[in-house]
Amino acid sequence: MHGQEKKINSHPIRYLYGLDGLRALAVISIIIYHLNPKWLSGGFLGVDTFFIISGYLITSILLHEYNHTGSIDLIQFWKKRIKRLLPAVLFLISVVLIYTLIFEPNIIKNVKQDALAALFYVSNWWYIFHDVSYFDSFKIMPLKHLWSLAIEEQFYIVWPLLLLLLIRIKKLKKHFLLIIFICSLISVLAMIFIAHPNADNSRVYFGTDTRLQTLLLGVLLAYIWPPFRLKDKIKLPLKITIESFGLVSIGLLIIFIMTVSSNDNWFYFGGIYFISLCTLPAIASAVHPSTLLSKILGNRIFLWIGQRSYSLYLWHYPVITFTNRHFVQGHIPFYIIIVEIILTLILAECSYRYVEVPFRKEGLKYFIPNKYALKKMILRSCTALILISCSIITLFGHYDYLQHENKKEVKTAYTVTGNDTSHKSVILPVPKIDINKPHITNKNIHKDPPLFIGDSVMVDIGEELHKDYPDSIIDGKVGRNLYNAIPLVQDKYSDFKQKNQQVVLELGTNGDFSYEDLNNLISLFGDSKVYVVNTNVPRDWKKSVNEKLSKVANTHKNVQLIDWNCRAEGNTDYFAYDGIHLERKGVQALVSEINKHLK
Repeated sequence: MHGQEKKINSHPIRYLYGLDGLRALAVISIIIYHLNPKWLSGGFLGVDTFFIISGYLITSILLHEYNHTGSIDLIQFWKKRIKRLLPAVLFLISVVLIYTLIFEPNIIKNVKQDALAALFYVSNWWYIFHDVSYFDSFKIMPLKHLWSLAIEEQFYIVWPLLLLLLIRIKKLKKHFLLIIFICSLISVLAMIFIAHPNADNSRVYFGTDTRLQTLLLGVLLAYIWPPFRLKDKIKLPLKITIESFGLVSIGLLIIFIMTVSSNDNWFYFGGIYFISLCTLPAIASAVHPSTLLSKILGNRIFLWIGQRSYSLYLWHYPVITFTNRHFVQGHIPFYIIIVEIILTLILAECSYRYVEVPFRKEGLKYFIPNKYALKKMILRSCTALILISCSIITLFGHYDYLQHENKKEVKTAYTVTGNDTSHKSVILPVPKIDINKPHITNKNIHKDPPLFIGDSVMVDIGEELHKDYPDSIIDGKVGRNLYNAIPLVQDKYSDFKQKNQQVVLELGTNGDFSYEDLNNLISLFGDSKVYVVNTNVPRDWKKSVNEKLSKVANTHKNVQLIDWNCRAEGNTDYFAYDGIHLERKGVQALVSEINKHLK
Protein backbone atom coordinates (compact mmCIF):
# COMPACT_ATOMS: atom_id res chain seq x y z
CA MET A 1 0.00 0.00 0.00
CA HIS A 2 2.99 2.23 -0.23
CA GLY A 3 5.56 3.31 -2.79
CA GLN A 4 8.69 1.65 -4.10
CA GLU A 5 12.36 2.14 -3.35
CA LYS A 6 14.35 4.23 -5.86
CA LYS A 7 17.83 2.91 -5.00
CA ILE A 8 19.56 0.54 -2.64
CA ASN A 9 23.05 1.37 -1.41
CA SER A 10 23.98 3.17 -4.65
CA HIS A 11 22.48 0.43 -6.81
CA PRO A 12 19.54 2.03 -8.64
CA ILE A 13 16.49 -0.11 -9.29
CA ARG A 14 13.83 0.25 -11.91
CA TYR A 15 10.52 1.79 -10.84
CA LEU A 16 7.74 -0.77 -11.28
CA TYR A 17 4.90 1.28 -12.74
CA GLY A 18 2.76 -1.81 -13.30
CA LEU A 19 2.58 -2.46 -9.56
CA ASP A 20 1.06 0.98 -9.04
CA GLY A 21 -1.63 -0.01 -11.53
CA LEU A 22 -2.40 -3.16 -9.56
CA ARG A 23 -2.45 -1.13 -6.35
CA ALA A 24 -4.94 1.23 -7.97
CA LEU A 25 -7.18 -1.68 -8.93
CA ALA A 26 -6.92 -3.09 -5.40
CA VAL A 27 -7.71 0.12 -3.53
CA ILE A 28 -10.60 1.02 -5.85
CA SER A 29 -12.09 -2.43 -5.22
CA ILE A 30 -11.77 -2.02 -1.45
CA ILE A 31 -13.34 1.44 -1.45
CA ILE A 32 -16.31 0.31 -3.55
CA TYR A 33 -16.80 -2.69 -1.26
CA HIS A 34 -16.87 -0.50 1.83
CA LEU A 35 -19.22 1.98 0.19
CA ASN A 36 -21.67 -0.86 -0.43
CA PRO A 37 -20.75 -4.58 -0.32
CA LYS A 38 -23.56 -5.41 -2.75
CA TRP A 39 -21.94 -3.32 -5.50
CA LEU A 40 -18.73 -5.34 -5.53
CA SER A 41 -19.12 -8.42 -3.35
CA GLY A 42 -15.47 -9.47 -3.69
CA GLY A 43 -13.96 -6.00 -3.35
CA PHE A 44 -12.27 -7.06 -0.11
CA LEU A 45 -9.92 -9.19 -2.24
CA GLY A 46 -8.02 -5.97 -2.86
CA VAL A 47 -6.39 -6.56 0.54
CA ASP A 48 -5.03 -9.90 -0.64
CA THR A 49 -3.64 -8.20 -3.74
CA PHE A 50 -1.85 -5.72 -1.46
CA PHE A 51 -0.46 -8.61 0.60
CA ILE A 52 0.93 -10.40 -2.46
CA ILE A 53 2.47 -7.17 -3.78
CA SER A 54 4.03 -6.43 -0.39
CA GLY A 55 5.55 -9.90 -0.09
CA TYR A 56 6.82 -9.67 -3.66
CA LEU A 57 8.22 -6.14 -3.58
CA ILE A 58 9.85 -6.28 -0.15
CA THR A 59 11.51 -9.62 -0.88
CA SER A 60 12.68 -8.38 -4.29
CA ILE A 61 14.26 -5.29 -2.73
CA LEU A 62 15.96 -7.29 0.03
CA LEU A 63 17.30 -9.92 -2.39
CA HIS A 64 18.53 -7.19 -4.75
CA GLU A 65 20.43 -5.58 -1.90
CA TYR A 66 21.92 -8.89 -0.79
CA ASN A 67 23.01 -9.79 -4.33
CA HIS A 68 24.83 -6.46 -4.71
CA THR A 69 26.30 -6.00 -1.23
CA GLY A 70 26.46 -9.48 0.25
CA SER A 71 24.33 -8.41 3.21
CA ILE A 72 21.09 -6.70 4.23
CA ASP A 73 21.15 -3.52 6.30
CA LEU A 74 18.27 -4.40 8.60
CA ILE A 75 18.37 -1.14 10.57
CA GLN A 76 18.23 0.90 7.39
CA PHE A 77 15.39 -1.25 6.06
CA TRP A 78 13.30 -0.80 9.20
CA LYS A 79 14.02 2.94 9.28
CA LYS A 80 12.69 3.26 5.74
CA ARG A 81 9.56 1.28 6.63
CA ILE A 82 8.94 3.57 9.61
CA LYS A 83 9.41 6.71 7.50
CA ARG A 84 7.04 5.37 4.86
CA LEU A 85 4.27 4.02 7.04
CA LEU A 86 4.23 5.59 10.49
CA PRO A 87 3.81 9.36 9.83
CA ALA A 88 0.71 8.91 7.65
CA VAL A 89 -0.96 6.52 10.08
CA LEU A 90 -0.11 8.78 13.06
CA PHE A 91 -1.73 11.66 11.21
CA LEU A 92 -4.83 9.57 10.53
CA ILE A 93 -5.14 8.32 14.12
CA SER A 94 -4.74 11.84 15.52
CA VAL A 95 -7.43 13.28 13.28
CA VAL A 96 -9.81 10.37 13.99
CA LEU A 97 -9.30 10.73 17.76
CA ILE A 98 -9.97 14.47 17.68
CA TYR A 99 -12.99 14.08 15.41
CA THR A 100 -14.39 11.36 17.68
CA LEU A 101 -13.80 13.47 20.76
CA ILE A 102 -15.71 16.40 19.27
CA PHE A 103 -18.50 14.71 17.29
CA GLU A 104 -18.80 11.13 18.61
CA PRO A 105 -17.66 11.31 22.26
CA ASN A 106 -19.88 8.39 23.27
CA ILE A 107 -17.43 5.98 21.55
CA ILE A 108 -14.17 7.73 22.46
CA LYS A 109 -12.97 4.95 24.78
CA ASN A 110 -13.45 2.24 22.14
CA VAL A 111 -11.73 4.32 19.46
CA LYS A 112 -8.89 5.10 21.87
CA GLN A 113 -8.33 1.38 22.47
CA ASP A 114 -8.34 0.67 18.74
CA ALA A 115 -5.90 3.54 18.23
CA LEU A 116 -3.46 2.11 20.78
CA ALA A 117 -3.61 -1.27 19.04
CA ALA A 118 -3.00 0.45 15.69
CA LEU A 119 0.00 2.39 17.01
CA PHE A 120 1.71 -0.86 17.96
CA TYR A 121 0.55 -2.59 14.77
CA VAL A 122 -1.38 -5.31 16.58
CA SER A 123 -4.90 -4.30 15.50
CA ASN A 124 -5.65 -7.67 13.94
CA TRP A 125 -4.93 -9.60 17.15
CA TRP A 126 -6.70 -6.98 19.24
CA TYR A 127 -9.86 -7.60 17.20
CA ILE A 128 -9.43 -11.36 17.37
CA PHE A 129 -9.11 -11.36 21.17
CA HIS A 130 -12.14 -9.09 21.47
CA ASP A 131 -14.30 -11.15 19.08
CA VAL A 132 -14.73 -8.29 16.63
CA SER A 133 -16.36 -9.16 13.33
CA TYR A 134 -14.81 -7.72 10.18
CA PHE A 135 -18.18 -8.00 8.45
CA ASP A 136 -20.27 -6.34 11.20
CA SER A 137 -21.09 -2.72 10.40
CA PHE A 138 -23.25 -2.02 13.47
CA LYS A 139 -20.49 -0.69 15.71
CA ILE A 140 -18.70 2.51 14.74
CA MET A 141 -15.08 1.41 14.36
CA PRO A 142 -13.30 3.95 12.13
CA LEU A 143 -9.89 2.29 12.60
CA LYS A 144 -10.92 -1.31 11.98
CA HIS A 145 -9.34 -1.33 8.54
CA LEU A 146 -5.86 -0.96 10.08
CA TRP A 147 -5.84 -4.71 10.79
CA SER A 148 -4.23 -5.32 7.40
CA LEU A 149 -1.47 -2.78 8.03
CA ALA A 150 -0.74 -4.59 11.30
CA ILE A 151 -0.18 -7.85 9.42
CA GLU A 152 2.10 -6.15 6.89
CA GLU A 153 4.14 -4.45 9.60
CA GLN A 154 4.51 -7.69 11.54
CA PHE A 155 5.76 -9.25 8.30
CA TYR A 156 8.24 -6.40 7.75
CA ILE A 157 9.69 -6.87 11.23
CA VAL A 158 10.16 -10.64 11.13
CA TRP A 159 10.66 -11.53 7.46
CA PRO A 160 14.00 -9.74 6.80
CA LEU A 161 15.56 -11.68 9.68
CA LEU A 162 14.24 -14.99 8.41
CA LEU A 163 15.22 -14.16 4.82
CA LEU A 164 18.77 -13.39 5.88
CA LEU A 165 18.90 -16.71 7.70
CA LEU A 166 17.54 -18.61 4.69
CA ILE A 167 19.97 -17.14 2.16
CA ARG A 168 23.09 -17.28 4.35
CA ILE A 169 22.80 -20.92 5.39
CA LYS A 170 23.61 -23.01 2.30
CA LYS A 171 21.40 -25.97 3.20
CA LEU A 172 18.43 -23.69 3.75
CA LYS A 173 19.13 -21.61 0.65
CA LYS A 174 19.20 -24.78 -1.44
CA HIS A 175 15.63 -25.55 -0.37
CA PHE A 176 14.40 -21.93 -0.19
CA LEU A 177 11.40 -22.42 -2.49
CA LEU A 178 10.35 -25.65 -0.81
CA ILE A 179 10.56 -24.11 2.68
CA ILE A 180 8.47 -21.06 1.73
CA PHE A 181 5.96 -23.21 -0.16
CA ILE A 182 5.51 -25.54 2.83
CA CYS A 183 5.08 -22.53 5.17
CA SER A 184 2.41 -21.12 2.86
CA LEU A 185 0.59 -24.48 2.93
CA ILE A 186 0.78 -24.55 6.72
CA SER A 187 -0.92 -21.14 6.74
CA VAL A 188 -3.64 -22.47 4.42
CA LEU A 189 -4.15 -25.55 6.59
CA ALA A 190 -4.38 -23.36 9.71
CA MET A 191 -7.17 -21.39 8.07
CA ILE A 192 -8.97 -24.56 6.98
CA PHE A 193 -8.64 -26.06 10.48
CA ILE A 194 -9.90 -22.95 12.32
CA ALA A 195 -12.61 -21.83 9.88
CA HIS A 196 -16.23 -22.97 10.13
CA PRO A 197 -18.70 -23.28 7.25
CA ASN A 198 -21.59 -20.81 7.16
CA ALA A 199 -20.12 -18.80 10.03
CA ASP A 200 -18.49 -15.46 10.69
CA ASN A 201 -14.85 -16.32 9.99
CA SER A 202 -13.34 -13.06 11.17
CA ARG A 203 -10.78 -15.00 13.24
CA VAL A 204 -9.12 -16.47 10.16
CA TYR A 205 -9.68 -13.26 8.19
CA PHE A 206 -7.78 -11.18 10.76
CA GLY A 207 -5.10 -13.72 11.74
CA THR A 208 -1.46 -13.19 10.81
CA ASP A 209 -1.00 -16.96 10.87
CA THR A 210 -3.87 -17.60 8.48
CA ARG A 211 -3.20 -14.67 6.13
CA LEU A 212 0.53 -15.29 5.83
CA GLN A 213 -0.20 -17.53 2.84
CA THR A 214 -0.69 -14.60 0.45
CA LEU A 215 2.42 -12.76 1.61
CA LEU A 216 4.48 -15.93 1.17
CA LEU A 217 3.18 -16.44 -2.37
CA GLY A 218 4.55 -12.99 -3.11
CA VAL A 219 7.87 -14.11 -1.61
CA LEU A 220 7.93 -17.18 -3.86
CA LEU A 221 7.31 -15.07 -6.95
CA ALA A 222 10.10 -12.66 -5.98
CA TYR A 223 12.58 -15.54 -5.79
CA ILE A 224 11.44 -17.04 -9.09
CA TRP A 225 10.82 -13.77 -10.97
CA PRO A 226 13.20 -11.05 -9.67
CA PRO A 227 11.89 -7.82 -11.23
CA PHE A 228 15.19 -5.93 -11.31
CA ARG A 229 16.91 -8.62 -13.37
CA LEU A 230 14.31 -8.82 -16.13
CA LYS A 231 15.47 -7.81 -19.60
CA ASP A 232 13.85 -5.00 -21.59
CA LYS A 233 14.07 -6.92 -24.84
CA ILE A 234 12.94 -10.54 -25.08
CA LYS A 235 11.98 -12.84 -27.92
CA LEU A 236 8.48 -12.45 -29.32
CA PRO A 237 7.15 -15.94 -28.38
CA LEU A 238 8.22 -15.43 -24.76
CA LYS A 239 6.70 -11.95 -24.72
CA ILE A 240 3.38 -13.28 -26.06
CA THR A 241 3.40 -16.03 -23.42
CA ILE A 242 4.04 -13.61 -20.55
CA GLU A 243 1.45 -11.20 -21.94
CA SER A 244 -1.19 -13.91 -22.35
CA PHE A 245 -0.75 -15.32 -18.86
CA GLY A 246 -0.84 -11.80 -17.43
CA LEU A 247 -4.04 -10.82 -19.22
CA VAL A 248 -5.79 -14.06 -18.27
CA SER A 249 -4.62 -13.62 -14.67
CA ILE A 250 -5.86 -10.04 -14.32
CA GLY A 251 -9.10 -11.05 -16.03
CA LEU A 252 -9.59 -13.81 -13.44
CA LEU A 253 -8.79 -11.38 -10.62
CA ILE A 254 -11.47 -8.97 -11.86
CA ILE A 255 -13.99 -11.81 -12.14
CA PHE A 256 -13.21 -12.92 -8.58
CA ILE A 257 -13.58 -9.34 -7.32
CA MET A 258 -16.98 -9.11 -8.99
CA THR A 259 -18.35 -12.50 -7.94
CA VAL A 260 -16.70 -13.79 -4.76
CA SER A 261 -18.59 -13.23 -1.52
CA SER A 262 -17.27 -13.05 2.02
CA ASN A 263 -19.97 -15.60 2.76
CA ASP A 264 -18.57 -18.22 0.35
CA ASN A 265 -17.37 -21.22 2.33
CA TRP A 266 -14.79 -22.24 -0.28
CA PHE A 267 -13.06 -18.88 0.18
CA TYR A 268 -11.90 -19.92 3.67
CA PHE A 269 -11.14 -23.51 2.71
CA GLY A 270 -8.37 -22.91 0.18
CA GLY A 271 -10.09 -20.21 -1.85
CA ILE A 272 -7.78 -17.38 -0.77
CA TYR A 273 -4.77 -19.46 -1.77
CA PHE A 274 -6.26 -20.34 -5.15
CA ILE A 275 -7.19 -16.73 -5.94
CA SER A 276 -3.73 -15.55 -4.87
CA LEU A 277 -2.07 -18.13 -7.11
CA CYS A 278 -4.20 -16.92 -10.00
CA THR A 279 -3.00 -13.36 -9.30
CA LEU A 280 0.72 -14.17 -9.52
CA PRO A 281 0.94 -14.13 -13.37
CA ALA A 282 -0.66 -10.66 -13.37
CA ILE A 283 2.11 -9.38 -11.10
CA ALA A 284 4.80 -11.14 -13.13
CA SER A 285 3.52 -9.55 -16.34
CA ALA A 286 2.95 -6.14 -14.70
CA VAL A 287 6.58 -5.83 -13.55
CA HIS A 288 8.13 -6.93 -16.84
CA PRO A 289 9.51 -3.90 -18.73
CA SER A 290 8.55 -5.22 -22.17
CA THR A 291 4.88 -6.12 -21.71
CA LEU A 292 1.85 -4.19 -22.88
CA LEU A 293 0.11 -4.94 -19.58
CA SER A 294 2.80 -3.10 -17.60
CA LYS A 295 2.27 -0.05 -19.82
CA ILE A 296 -1.54 -0.22 -19.54
CA LEU A 297 -1.41 -0.55 -15.76
CA GLY A 298 1.19 2.24 -15.62
CA ASN A 299 -1.12 4.82 -17.23
CA ARG A 300 -1.30 8.27 -15.61
CA ILE A 301 -4.62 7.76 -13.84
CA PHE A 302 -3.69 4.40 -12.34
CA LEU A 303 -0.23 5.72 -11.51
CA TRP A 304 -1.75 8.67 -9.61
CA ILE A 305 -4.13 6.40 -7.69
CA GLY A 306 -1.50 3.72 -7.09
CA GLN A 307 1.02 6.17 -5.66
CA ARG A 308 -1.65 7.39 -3.25
CA SER A 309 -3.09 3.94 -2.54
CA TYR A 310 -1.71 3.93 1.01
CA SER A 311 -3.29 7.28 1.88
CA LEU A 312 -6.51 6.37 0.06
CA TYR A 313 -6.72 3.15 2.05
CA LEU A 314 -6.06 4.97 5.32
CA TRP A 315 -8.70 7.65 4.85
CA HIS A 316 -11.58 6.03 2.99
CA TYR A 317 -12.78 3.87 5.88
CA PRO A 318 -13.13 6.52 8.63
CA VAL A 319 -14.78 8.87 6.11
CA ILE A 320 -17.32 6.20 5.13
CA THR A 321 -17.84 5.02 8.72
CA PHE A 322 -18.47 8.45 10.23
CA THR A 323 -20.65 9.61 7.33
CA ASN A 324 -22.75 6.46 7.03
CA ARG A 325 -23.41 6.68 10.76
CA HIS A 326 -26.16 9.18 9.93
CA PHE A 327 -27.90 7.04 7.30
CA VAL A 328 -29.27 3.52 6.94
CA GLN A 329 -26.79 1.15 5.32
CA GLY A 330 -27.97 0.10 1.87
CA HIS A 331 -30.00 3.29 1.54
CA ILE A 332 -27.24 5.88 1.39
CA PRO A 333 -28.23 8.79 -0.91
CA PHE A 334 -26.13 8.92 -4.06
CA TYR A 335 -24.98 12.48 -3.36
CA ILE A 336 -23.61 11.32 0.02
CA ILE A 337 -21.55 8.66 -1.72
CA ILE A 338 -20.13 11.32 -4.04
CA VAL A 339 -19.30 13.46 -0.99
CA GLU A 340 -17.56 10.51 0.66
CA ILE A 341 -15.44 9.88 -2.43
CA ILE A 342 -14.49 13.56 -2.73
CA LEU A 343 -13.61 13.80 0.97
CA THR A 344 -11.50 10.65 0.71
CA LEU A 345 -9.61 12.03 -2.30
CA ILE A 346 -9.00 15.40 -0.61
CA LEU A 347 -7.80 13.90 2.67
CA ALA A 348 -5.67 11.31 0.89
CA GLU A 349 -4.04 13.97 -1.28
CA CYS A 350 -3.30 16.16 1.76
CA SER A 351 -1.85 13.18 3.61
CA TYR A 352 0.22 12.12 0.60
CA ARG A 353 1.52 15.58 -0.26
CA TYR A 354 2.08 17.07 3.20
CA VAL A 355 2.80 14.02 5.35
CA GLU A 356 3.69 10.85 3.44
CA VAL A 357 6.09 12.23 0.79
CA PRO A 358 7.87 14.86 2.94
CA PHE A 359 8.58 12.41 5.75
CA ARG A 360 9.68 9.75 3.28
CA LYS A 361 12.21 12.15 1.76
CA GLU A 362 13.28 14.23 4.78
CA GLY A 363 12.25 12.41 7.92
CA LEU A 364 12.38 14.62 11.01
CA LYS A 365 14.37 17.20 8.99
CA TYR A 366 10.93 18.25 7.80
CA PHE A 367 10.68 20.27 11.04
CA ILE A 368 14.17 21.80 10.99
CA PRO A 369 13.98 25.62 10.59
CA ASN A 370 14.73 26.90 7.11
CA LYS A 371 15.15 30.62 6.53
CA TYR A 372 13.51 30.26 3.11
CA ALA A 373 10.40 28.55 4.48
CA LEU A 374 10.16 29.67 8.10
CA LYS A 375 6.41 30.27 8.02
CA LYS A 376 5.74 26.79 6.60
CA MET A 377 7.97 25.24 9.24
CA ILE A 378 6.13 27.05 12.04
CA LEU A 379 2.76 25.97 10.61
CA ARG A 380 3.90 22.36 10.36
CA SER A 381 5.27 22.36 13.89
CA CYS A 382 2.15 23.93 15.40
CA THR A 383 -0.14 21.53 13.58
CA ALA A 384 1.93 18.56 14.66
CA LEU A 385 2.04 19.81 18.26
CA ILE A 386 -1.74 20.23 18.43
CA LEU A 387 -2.44 16.82 16.91
CA ILE A 388 0.11 15.01 19.07
CA SER A 389 -0.82 16.70 22.35
CA CYS A 390 -4.58 16.15 21.87
CA SER A 391 -3.97 12.55 20.87
CA ILE A 392 -1.72 11.80 23.85
CA ILE A 393 -4.25 13.25 26.30
CA THR A 394 -6.99 11.15 24.71
CA LEU A 395 -4.88 7.99 24.60
CA PHE A 396 -4.11 8.32 28.31
CA GLY A 397 -7.85 8.02 28.95
CA HIS A 398 -8.57 11.57 30.06
CA TYR A 399 -11.85 11.61 28.13
CA ASP A 400 -12.96 8.02 28.73
CA TYR A 401 -15.76 9.26 30.96
CA LEU A 402 -17.52 10.71 27.91
CA GLN A 403 -18.39 7.23 26.70
CA HIS A 404 -21.64 5.99 28.13
CA GLU A 405 -24.60 3.90 27.12
CA ASN A 406 -26.82 5.50 24.53
CA LYS A 407 -30.54 4.96 24.37
CA LYS A 408 -30.23 2.01 22.02
CA GLU A 409 -27.86 0.23 24.40
CA VAL A 410 -30.12 0.88 27.38
CA LYS A 411 -33.08 -0.54 25.49
CA THR A 412 -31.30 -3.78 24.63
CA ALA A 413 -30.02 -4.13 28.18
CA TYR A 414 -33.41 -5.75 28.95
CA THR A 415 -32.41 -8.72 26.85
CA VAL A 416 -28.64 -8.53 26.67
CA THR A 417 -26.68 -7.20 29.57
CA GLY A 418 -23.62 -5.05 29.10
CA ASN A 419 -22.46 -2.80 26.30
CA ASP A 420 -20.71 -5.46 24.23
CA THR A 421 -23.33 -7.90 22.96
CA SER A 422 -21.15 -9.53 20.34
CA HIS A 423 -21.42 -13.04 21.76
CA LYS A 424 -24.07 -12.83 24.46
CA SER A 425 -27.47 -14.40 24.24
CA VAL A 426 -30.81 -13.90 25.84
CA ILE A 427 -33.33 -16.47 26.83
CA LEU A 428 -36.53 -14.89 28.05
CA PRO A 429 -38.33 -17.65 29.86
CA VAL A 430 -41.07 -17.18 32.09
CA PRO A 431 -42.77 -19.13 34.73
CA LYS A 432 -42.23 -22.83 34.08
CA ILE A 433 -44.90 -24.27 31.87
CA ASP A 434 -46.16 -27.70 31.14
CA ILE A 435 -45.79 -27.82 27.39
CA ASN A 436 -48.19 -30.76 27.15
CA LYS A 437 -51.17 -28.80 28.49
CA PRO A 438 -53.02 -25.81 27.06
CA HIS A 439 -52.01 -22.52 28.59
CA ILE A 440 -53.95 -19.26 28.68
CA THR A 441 -52.11 -15.92 28.75
CA ASN A 442 -53.60 -12.56 29.57
CA LYS A 443 -53.62 -11.50 25.89
CA ASN A 444 -53.59 -14.54 23.65
CA ILE A 445 -54.94 -18.07 23.78
CA HIS A 446 -52.52 -20.77 22.62
CA LYS A 447 -52.47 -24.50 23.10
CA ASP A 448 -48.83 -24.05 24.02
CA PRO A 449 -46.63 -20.98 24.35
CA PRO A 450 -44.50 -20.45 21.22
CA LEU A 451 -40.75 -20.85 20.96
CA PHE A 452 -38.79 -18.04 19.29
CA ILE A 453 -35.24 -18.72 18.08
CA GLY A 454 -33.19 -16.06 16.33
CA ASP A 455 -30.15 -13.85 16.05
CA SER A 456 -29.56 -10.19 16.92
CA VAL A 457 -32.88 -9.18 15.34
CA MET A 458 -34.62 -11.54 17.76
CA VAL A 459 -32.72 -9.80 20.55
CA ASP A 460 -34.05 -6.47 19.23
CA ILE A 461 -37.68 -7.62 19.33
CA GLY A 462 -37.39 -9.78 22.46
CA GLU A 463 -38.88 -7.26 24.85
CA GLU A 464 -41.84 -6.50 22.57
CA LEU A 465 -42.51 -10.19 21.95
CA HIS A 466 -42.46 -10.84 25.66
CA LYS A 467 -45.34 -8.40 26.12
CA ASP A 468 -47.53 -10.30 23.67
CA TYR A 469 -46.34 -13.79 24.62
CA PRO A 470 -45.35 -13.61 28.30
CA ASP A 471 -45.14 -17.40 28.70
CA SER A 472 -43.08 -17.98 25.56
CA ILE A 473 -39.42 -18.89 25.32
CA ILE A 474 -37.42 -16.29 23.40
CA ASP A 475 -33.89 -17.40 22.56
CA GLY A 476 -31.92 -14.78 20.67
CA LYS A 477 -28.17 -14.46 20.27
CA VAL A 478 -26.13 -11.80 18.51
CA GLY A 479 -24.03 -13.31 15.76
CA ARG A 480 -25.98 -16.59 15.60
CA ASN A 481 -26.02 -18.47 12.30
CA LEU A 482 -28.54 -21.10 11.26
CA TYR A 483 -26.09 -23.95 11.71
CA ASN A 484 -25.63 -22.88 15.36
CA ALA A 485 -29.37 -23.43 15.92
CA ILE A 486 -29.24 -27.16 15.11
CA PRO A 487 -27.26 -28.28 18.21
CA LEU A 488 -29.18 -25.69 20.26
CA VAL A 489 -32.50 -27.29 19.37
CA GLN A 490 -31.15 -30.80 19.88
CA ASP A 491 -29.86 -29.87 23.31
CA LYS A 492 -32.60 -27.61 24.71
CA TYR A 493 -35.75 -27.78 22.63
CA SER A 494 -36.08 -31.41 21.57
CA ASP A 495 -39.59 -31.54 23.13
CA PHE A 496 -41.01 -29.12 20.55
CA LYS A 497 -42.40 -31.69 18.11
CA GLN A 498 -46.15 -31.74 18.64
CA LYS A 499 -48.87 -30.34 16.35
CA ASN A 500 -50.14 -28.01 19.05
CA GLN A 501 -46.76 -26.28 19.34
CA GLN A 502 -45.52 -23.23 17.45
CA VAL A 503 -41.94 -22.31 16.59
CA VAL A 504 -40.69 -19.06 15.03
CA LEU A 505 -37.24 -19.12 13.41
CA GLU A 506 -35.57 -15.80 12.59
CA LEU A 507 -32.16 -16.72 11.19
CA GLY A 508 -30.22 -15.45 8.18
CA THR A 509 -29.08 -12.02 9.33
CA ASN A 510 -25.46 -13.13 9.73
CA GLY A 511 -24.90 -15.16 6.59
CA ASP A 512 -26.06 -17.81 4.18
CA PHE A 513 -26.63 -21.47 4.97
CA SER A 514 -27.15 -24.69 3.07
CA TYR A 515 -30.62 -25.91 2.20
CA GLU A 516 -29.66 -29.24 3.78
CA ASP A 517 -28.98 -27.55 7.14
CA LEU A 518 -32.28 -25.68 6.88
CA ASN A 519 -34.16 -28.93 6.24
CA ASN A 520 -32.36 -30.61 9.13
CA LEU A 521 -33.37 -27.80 11.46
CA ILE A 522 -37.01 -27.96 10.35
CA SER A 523 -37.09 -31.74 10.78
CA LEU A 524 -36.05 -31.41 14.44
CA PHE A 525 -39.45 -29.85 15.21
CA GLY A 526 -41.44 -32.84 13.99
CA ASP A 527 -45.10 -31.93 13.52
CA SER A 528 -44.84 -28.48 15.15
CA LYS A 529 -46.07 -25.48 13.21
CA VAL A 530 -42.88 -23.71 12.13
CA TYR A 531 -42.75 -20.09 10.95
CA VAL A 532 -39.61 -18.92 9.16
CA VAL A 533 -38.90 -15.18 9.04
CA ASN A 534 -36.99 -14.07 5.97
CA THR A 535 -34.39 -11.33 6.11
CA ASN A 536 -33.91 -7.76 4.94
CA VAL A 537 -30.20 -6.97 5.15
CA PRO A 538 -27.91 -4.93 2.88
CA ARG A 539 -25.71 -7.96 2.24
CA ASP A 540 -25.03 -10.14 -0.77
CA TRP A 541 -26.47 -13.26 0.88
CA LYS A 542 -29.96 -11.77 1.28
CA LYS A 543 -31.34 -13.18 -1.97
CA SER A 544 -29.95 -16.68 -1.41
CA VAL A 545 -31.23 -16.84 2.18
CA ASN A 546 -34.72 -15.68 1.26
CA GLU A 547 -34.96 -18.08 -1.68
CA LYS A 548 -34.15 -21.04 0.57
CA LEU A 549 -36.66 -19.94 3.21
CA SER A 550 -39.35 -19.53 0.57
CA LYS A 551 -38.55 -22.95 -0.88
CA VAL A 552 -38.72 -24.71 2.48
CA ALA A 553 -42.08 -23.08 3.21
CA ASN A 554 -43.45 -24.32 -0.12
CA THR A 555 -42.05 -27.81 0.42
CA HIS A 556 -43.20 -28.53 3.99
CA LYS A 557 -46.87 -28.43 4.96
CA ASN A 558 -46.10 -27.45 8.54
CA VAL A 559 -43.82 -24.52 7.55
CA GLN A 560 -45.07 -21.02 6.80
CA LEU A 561 -43.09 -17.97 5.61
CA ILE A 562 -43.27 -14.65 7.42
CA ASP A 563 -42.28 -12.17 4.71
CA TRP A 564 -40.38 -9.57 6.72
CA ASN A 565 -38.38 -8.58 3.64
CA CYS A 566 -41.52 -7.40 1.82
CA ARG A 567 -42.85 -5.59 4.88
CA ALA A 568 -39.53 -3.82 5.57
CA GLU A 569 -38.56 -2.94 2.00
CA GLY A 570 -38.25 0.83 1.58
CA ASN A 571 -38.98 1.59 5.25
CA THR A 572 -35.61 3.01 6.26
CA ASP A 573 -37.11 4.33 9.50
CA TYR A 574 -37.37 0.72 10.69
CA PHE A 575 -33.62 0.29 10.85
CA ALA A 576 -30.55 1.51 12.67
CA TYR A 577 -27.75 2.92 10.52
CA ASP A 578 -26.35 -0.54 9.72
CA GLY A 579 -29.56 -1.46 7.90
CA ILE A 580 -29.93 -4.62 10.02
CA HIS A 581 -30.75 -3.86 13.64
CA LEU A 582 -34.16 -2.41 14.39
CA GLU A 583 -35.36 0.89 15.74
CA ARG A 584 -38.64 1.15 17.65
CA LYS A 585 -40.81 1.32 14.52
CA GLY A 586 -39.04 -1.67 13.04
CA VAL A 587 -39.50 -3.68 16.23
CA GLN A 588 -43.23 -2.98 16.25
CA ALA A 589 -43.55 -3.75 12.54
CA LEU A 590 -41.79 -7.12 12.79
CA VAL A 591 -43.72 -8.18 15.89
CA SER A 592 -46.92 -7.13 14.13
CA GLU A 593 -45.99 -9.28 11.13
CA ILE A 594 -45.30 -12.24 13.41
CA ASN A 595 -48.60 -11.72 15.22
CA LYS A 596 -50.53 -11.89 11.94
CA HIS A 597 -49.43 -15.48 11.56
CA LEU A 598 -49.36 -16.72 15.14
CA LYS A 599 -52.74 -15.28 16.16
